[in-house]
Amino acid sequence: MALARFLPPLVFIAAMGISGKAHADRVSVWGGGGVGTMLTGEGAVYVNGHKMGALSVALPGNKFRVRYLKGSFERTQGIDSNTGDNDLDYEGFDFVVTRAATDFPVDLAIGASRYEEAYHLGYPDQDLGGSEFVHRWGPHVSALRSWPLGRFAEAWAEMDLHFAPYQPQQTFLLVDVGLGVRF
Repeated sequence: MALARFLPPLVFIAAMGISGKAHADRVSVWGGGGVGTMLTGEGAVYVNGHKMGALSVALPGNKFRVRYLKGSFERTQGIDSNTGDNDLDYEGFDFVVTRAATDFPVDLAIGASRYEEAYHLGYPDQDLGGSEFVHRWGPHVSALRSWPLGRFAEAWAEMDLHFAPYQPQQTFLLVDVGLGVRF
């Protein structure tokens, strides 16, 4: 159970070791935010805020990257007001195929995230009162694009589709913009 908490950063660190950090074309750190909406699940059709950060390592040749992601979908609409912590936090990793490897106008990514959401004790079968954080793994896909802003800075935009296997199942779409630095 404890290993599941550390799996996303461990996968990222292992990928850095395989690629040879010293030989990576670049390392980037991004942060930003935007909006998101549930497509299925509780609170669907409401637009809420989202914030995220990413650490990215470009593999030699800059055709592929590995990213570590951490974010929070701050849901304030469409959720019962007495739920307490009603955001959906996640951390995960993905594998990015860059525009340098394709003829697409955006980079494409596929990965997995570990979601954390507060539910009642005994979820999903019975309500024992109180609440606890429930963790689930699920896939995500992304389309992203970055633009250089000088030598070390960049702007980026991203659209992500996530699937969190809770009951009811949750599919949510996120659109973010932000700034980053690259080394």
